[in-house]
Amino acid sequence: MTANARLTLARAPDLRAAAAAGAFLGTICVMVLLSRQVAPPIIVYAGALAVGGGLVSLLLWRPVALTARTVLLVAVAAHGLALFGHTVFEDDYYRFLWDGWRVLEAGTPYGVPPEQFIDVPAIPPAWQAVLEWINYPELPTIYGPALQGLFAGLAAIAGPDPIGLRIAFAAAALGLTALVLRRHDPGRAALFAWNPLVVAESTLHLHPDILMALALFAGLFAGRRHPIAAGVFLGLAAGIKIVALAAWPLLLRLDPRALAAALAVLGALYLPFALQGQGTGFETTATFATDWYFNPLAFEPLLWLLGPGIGRLAALLLAGLLVLRLHAGARDIDCVPLAAIFGAILLFAPAVNAWYLLWLLPFALDRREVWPYAASAAVPLSYLTGLNLELYELDGFALHPLAQRAEWVVIAGALGFDLWRHRHRGQHAVAAPTPLAAPHLAVVIPAYNEEASVGATVRGIRAAAPPGLAAIIVADNASSDATAAVAAAAGARVVPAPERGYGAACLAALAALDPGANVVLFMDADLSDVPEDSAALLAPIIAGEADMVIGSRTTGVIEPGAMTAPQRFGNWLAPALVQVIWGVRYTDLGPFRAVRRDALERLAMADRDFGWTIEMQVRAAKLGLRIAERPVRYRKRVGQSKISGTVRGVIAAGWKILYVIAREAFGDFDRGNARRASAPLPRSPAILSTATTSGSPS
Repeated sequence: MTANARLTLARAPDLRAAAAAGAFLGTICVMVLLSRQVAPPIIVYAGALAVGGGLVSLLLWRPVALTARTVLLVAVAAHGLALFGHTVFEDDYYRFLWDGWRVLEAGTPYGVPPEQFIDVPAIPPAWQAVLEWINYPELPTIYGPALQGLFAGLAAIAGPDPIGLRIAFAAAALGLTALVLRRHDPGRAALFAWNPLVVAESTLHLHPDILMALALFAGLFAGRRHPIAAGVFLGLAAGIKIVALAAWPLLLRLDPRALAAALAVLGALYLPFALQGQGTGFETTATFATDWYFNPLAFEPLLWLLGPGIGRLAALLLAGLLVLRLHAGARDIDCVPLAAIFGAILLFAPAVNAWYLLWLLPFALDRREVWPYAASAAVPLSYLTGLNLELYELDGFALHPLAQRAEWVVIAGALGFDLWRHRHRGQHAVAAPTPLAAPHLAVVIPAYNEEASVGATVRGIRAAAPPGLAAIIVADNASSDATAAVAAAAGARVVPAPERGYGAACLAALAALDPGANVVLFMDADLSDVPEDSAALLAPIIAGEADMVIGSRTTGVIEPGAMTAPQRFGNWLAPALVQVIWGVRYTDLGPFRAVRRDALERLAMADRDFGWTIEMQVRAAKLGLRIAERPVRYRKRVGQSKISGTVRGVIAAGWKILYVIAREAFGDFDRGNARRASAPLPRSPAILSTATTSGSPS
């Protein structure tokens, strides 16, 4: 290759960056010039925004050579140009101006619809002019208390002139750009900072959603190092727009003070308005949730199939489940996919406006997915309504059918491409475990007051002679009978586990494992598990087909009376929740299970009582381990169960299992364990057969 050719290749990223900056600034210039016309053509205006956004994203998609200074300066120039534009095709800002004046005059903008002030002589003419342009004047304001404080301050400074809003929203967008540059490479950050939609929907169209995005990003940036600050910012975000509550589960991954701070801030924001007794805007929020309908995406087919009432409930449920799964799939706060979380909300929302994309665009930089940028190029077509197009055969707020179809095609195509690419990567992400040429098996049997059965259990597993059997460890969980002596006499190695609890006993046994042990088999000491079934559990692991194998009583044979009704219910509920949240299907929580030693170490087991089995299965799902189930037989236990045998035990075990599921869904997983730094695996592991667990030790 010649020197000139190498120089050309070296400059290619810089040329693309320059082209992207030119396309970005050119798009803003076109929009500003059009906005200053008396009747700008909406097709050209929306088309410039859509085409400019798509072009900039394409140019910046592959890495480019940029500095943070360049990214910020170009963004400053764009927002500076937008300050000279006029807000056309949007009229929400009149409500912001009016709300600010009402806070200054009456202390609250809530409870009283603007239409009640029309032609009231006491209203100054300048504010009457603002009042005449407010949309939906028959409804009280919907905007949050944090915004009301800002609106009041700007009204005091700039009066009815929207320049105050324009400068404030431009400053918020640039502040967010500066934070984004602190977290991401400049070439990547430009995908947000130079997106024409960001400038259009903040500085030009005057939508406050950029403030919510700024508060959320600041909270995420503060993160674990400053949990109180993170809580303050997320509380402020919810005070700007209540939809920010969708991000609040990430607070559960932080110090408890973070959630306390968020609640305190949100309460402090609402309290002064609530004390005045005129409401806090939730009445209009309810109207919006039940009546608004504009430019829906996946909500549209639900509406056709189920009607408006049931369709909205179904959309809320589906969006909620998606948000739950997305939160639960994150290993820690730095991996919470806020872009996808807000994207899930918008996917099923009955009303989707272009400025709602500001909720997710700054967080889309964490993943190389196409759909956020495709959406930012497609959703501006929502400006092509009957009113803006002056097509009187369409309802005023009805989107032109061609524009809506174009949105659907672009967004659906991008989502499909991302899903295909994710699945394609996932197919090659995990290599099958290598077969164990020399299995070295340790059997772990936790026991508490099991002198009547532990000896037969030990002799039974020894007689079954599972492949590679090297040690049988009985963890004596502070028994008050002869459990330890009987187990030792039967040939087991007895490990004292003075801390009461099934998980504590298992952990004590694991701490005593021989370093050469590479497979661990767990079973109960009460003769409910059939030792001869152990070979079926171990075979997939020895063959290198699975990391963990659950003995499924549900798909096997359960002796009459061996499982109580509460056990059966818990065995259904917990796996159902795991499937809903993590997309992994288990059929049992049975204690009879086998796991590779290296996989067990990655699970970093910590639960010390009833939550042991569900913790193991949830963490295996989160890590993407290869999980299999094999049917096993289950017999009536010897003696009384410590869990199912008492009402207190049933309640305690059920509560703990649900608690562990919630903790694993919203907590950081094994953050302090160095092994967690291993390469990321697919979120949904391959299930080699049905699998689940019911609960725990009997």
